[in-house]
Amino acid sequence: MQLTVRDLVEMPQLKIRPIAGENGLGRTIEWAHTSELEDPSAWVLPNYLIMTTGLGIPKHQKKQHDYIMRLINADLAGLMISDEMNAPDNLSKLIEIADAHDFPVLFINYHVPFIEVAKIIIEANKGKKDAVNNALVNLLYDHTKELIKEHDINALLERVSVLLNLPIYLMDPIDPTIPLFNLAPLPESVHTTIKKTPLTLKEVQKIYQPSAPTLHMIPLQAQDLLLIVIDNSINHELMQNLAMLFSLCLENRKETCYQRFRLSSDFLDDILNERVSSAYIEQKLPNFKIDMEQTPCYAVITTLEADHHYLKQFFKYNVSGMALLKKGRLFLITEAPHIDTLTGLFAQLGISDPIVEIKRIHDAFQEAMLAYKNSSPEYPIQHYSNQNYATHTLPRSLEEAERIFEFNLGALYEQDQSKNTRYLHTLKAFLENDRAWEKTANQLHIHKQTLVYRIHKVEEITGRKLNSTADVVELWMALKAGEILGHIIE
Repeated sequence: MQLTVRDLVEMPQLKIRPIAGENGLGRTIEWAHTSELEDPSAWVLPNYLIMTTGLGIPKHQKKQHDYIMRLINADLAGLMISDEMNAPDNLSKLIEIADAHDFPVLFINYHVPFIEVAKIIIEANKGKKDAVNNALVNLLYDHTKELIKEHDINALLERVSVLLNLPIYLMDPIDPTIPLFNLAPLPESVHTTIKKTPLTLKEVQKIYQPSAPTLHMIPLQAQDLLLIVIDNSINHELMQNLAMLFSLCLENRKETCYQRFRLSSDFLDDILNERVSSAYIEQKLPNFKIDMEQTPCYAVITTLEADHHYLKQFFKYNVSGMALLKKGRLFLITEAPHIDTLTGLFAQLGISDPIVEIKRIHDAFQEAMLAYKNSSPEYPIQHYSNQNYATHTLPRSLEEAERIFEFNLGALYEQDQSKNTRYLHTLKAFLENDRAWEKTANQLHIHKQTLVYRIHKVEEITGRKLNSTADVVELWMALKAGEILGHIIE
């Protein structure tokens, strides 16, 4: 039978007497907590008994009203005050409100330590807690087949938490501040407690809190993550079942994520080498969680260290898109919301301007490459359009501009001057129009075949190919240098 407040009052050895709320002595007691806070209700659960020496009880009548109402609204079992210690002499307002709500307020003889009360409550509830844990294990087992199909980790956490009526969280022990899988951040109180404790993935850790339920840190070793369960009475079997459930779900989700990125690698290689049509690209992009019409995308380039497990990080931090690893360099297309996450995962990045249509993918990677080449330990994250980026890529003097222009476009400029051709003007228009043949020809008021001929001559004279990312980047910067020098009209 469940222990009640009346049961404690009727134990002569405890020397307890009720001073208010005697009509509520039938309230059941789940647990007891010592607290000297002005608001102990924030740290306990329903049916908990608050034990205090009275330090946290206000003297002011209005504050006494607020104090006792917080306990009443938290649906606690009652308030036990150590007699003749630190409580205010005048408790009339507290008693008045407690009586009005049938909320038990008790005095206990100051010679009786609170630990004696706690022992009685623990022993009385021991059998009940075992029964509850067994019931929870069976409940979890009955729902495992359904839950294990859940690929949304956020939804899984919520469903299990509601099912078992327990607060449950997932955390990365390496950096608890970064939310996993788009989950909500850990509650500040939990995060503050965890910061004080060295964490391990080898065994279950218990973090005891003086005025709040115990934190159980359950390792999910395969994913290097911790499952946090907040409860005073959870047993080992239930923790094992929770660890198994979340490990299986996370493993299934991880394999799906890894497979999607492996497929994306070949597809992105086909795109960059122009082996697939725009129509085919548009058809396949949704498979990789990319929707350029709804969300702007970016091309991102970085270099990986040999031991950098980028897929594992993409999985943990819910990064989606397409990725190609080539000669130690990672090429990535991802949607805008993931950019902030990526800046925290890699030492240096080059980021393009937004990609809002498929035909810009090639140019975006040229932009990302140019940005990346200008990243440094001092400026690790470079955006193509960023002002800091521009100051580090444009020529910093007329002499430098002249050298860049002469080396890359000197022969083409000489041809225009001596033969009265328009190759520089044609090249500038072609690149500004994202190498679109029809659009450039219309702008220049020439036939498309004439444009094809001119671009062929540009490639021949400069020795560069306009389907090469590196060559286009160098020609583009040389054009900018020519504008600075006045050789090219903007």
